[in-house]
Amino acid sequence: MAATTAPHHQTVAVIGLGAMGLVAVKNLLEEGFDVTGFERQNYIGGVWHFTEDKDTLSALEDTEINVTTDRGCFTDFPFPEGTPSFCSAKVMQDYLEDYVDHYGLRPRFQLNARIKQAARERDSNKWRLDFETGPSKYFDRLVISTGPHAKPLMPELEGSELFQGEIVHAQAFKRAEDFAGKRVLLVGLGNTVGDIAESLSGTASEIYLSHERGALILPRFVHGKPNSRLLSLRKLNGQAFLEGLFPNWIDKLVTNGAADVMKQSFGELDPSWNLEPIPSPKVTVPVVSDTLIENLRSGAVKSVSGFGAFTGPTEVELKDGEKIQADTVICCTGYQNDLSILETEYDPCTVKIPTWLEAPGSRGRPLPQLYQNVFSLKTPDTLAFMGCVWFPTGAFLLADLASMSIAQVWAGKSKLPPPAERQKWVDNQNKRVSKLALRGSPVPASVPQMEWTRWADKTAGTGVLDRLGWGWKGWVFWWTERKFWRILMDGLLTSACWRIFDEGKRKPWVGARAEVLRLNEEAAERDTL
Repeated sequence: MAATTAPHHQTVAVIGLGAMGLVAVKNLLEEGFDVTGFERQNYIGGVWHFTEDKDTLSALEDTEINVTTDRGCFTDFPFPEGTPSFCSAKVMQDYLEDYVDHYGLRPRFQLNARIKQAARERDSNKWRLDFETGPSKYFDRLVISTGPHAKPLMPELEGSELFQGEIVHAQAFKRAEDFAGKRVLLVGLGNTVGDIAESLSGTASEIYLSHERGALILPRFVHGKPNSRLLSLRKLNGQAFLEGLFPNWIDKLVTNGAADVMKQSFGELDPSWNLEPIPSPKVTVPVVSDTLIENLRSGAVKSVSGFGAFTGPTEVELKDGEKIQADTVICCTGYQNDLSILETEYDPCTVKIPTWLEAPGSRGRPLPQLYQNVFSLKTPDTLAFMGCVWFPTGAFLLADLASMSIAQVWAGKSKLPPPAERQKWVDNQNKRVSKLALRGSPVPASVPQMEWTRWADKTAGTGVLDRLGWGWKGWVFWWTERKFWRILMDGLLTSACWRIFDEGKRKPWVGARAEVLRLNEEAAERDTL
């Protein structure tokens, strides 16, 4: 892809070439920056590239994604026609390879690049990258895109010295055959559990699921339609508006609605599964699984109390006093950011927030101190981060919007507020997630969906929310393109909609409107079958 001519001609290093790093390279190139992407592995794609290395996280090749492909793609590069609504991890990796080739990004990559540290040169204000081998390299700006799954979150399990079996993190699970005939205890209840339990079913001799809280488990299809069809931009706007007025009532309403979907999809829940009370989606990430409830109902997976302690070579005592026998314990306890590649002064995770760390749901995870969970507070003009923003939507879309915003700010087309306002936003964010961590275990990167989207829409310059709002542009768009306005408001909330309009900032995609129409027409045709 030929870079757009721009006056800045500054160099940018992007560290990490998973999906988030790839889209950051592309969006920065479009603004004329001289970009180099670095990846410690010998491949791109991050978690979507399957590897047998048990110390490296990768999705199993047959794992199905949790977000529909119309929302799970980048804004200007749809999946090929005919791709299933929920495709496999292997298809995702192929998609990323195609994306890189389509935009000609490979010459910008340096693989097997093991960076020891990224440090700021005091004299030149450049970023110095120190490698395990070879000379240091210097850049004007830096994007850290090592992602939210950089480091496994491994719990301390009491009595582990007594246990003679294997204790591993879910990261090390690569194939079910490795656990054939074994009694396996899964600790934790997140999206990984559903995939591993399904893989082990029929292979392991016993599968126990140990968890302490309830869970919201949702299917990929609801009443025959992809679960993403439950949301539209109009519904999200309405929810955000009412949430500002009646936060507790809306939270309860959304939680009850999600619980109804769960029960209608899977039937009555056995109390012995300990899935109730069903938590708010705000405080616990919903588990997307079509098979976990059925595996519980059939007895293939046995739900047990929270982990207590190892009490013998193969014995585990649970928190309710029950004792079970296990050969292997797999900790499905999640991941955390690791930004320690930066020198301490610039690492946003080094600031300790007492209210967060004291909340039970923080689980010791770091809480990055970043404006809009993207820009460094200390040097936002040269340092930004990918993978620190989360709400329930496609991660590729979030990464695209975040990196568009970075590119526009650094190109001088959008501005950040003064330092005091940026710090105020971070302080309010700390209070918000700390409060959530008193009720459950929220993602530290969690941000209010529509609030953050409005910021990204304005900063990236997509022009979508202006045309669907109450201002002059909104009225003109509604009057002149009423049918398309309704599609954007009430139809599929697709990634492509964020590339339709040209506001003189991020580059529009000429095929975006046609893609939005195609996806909505296909959905309407399926509804009539």
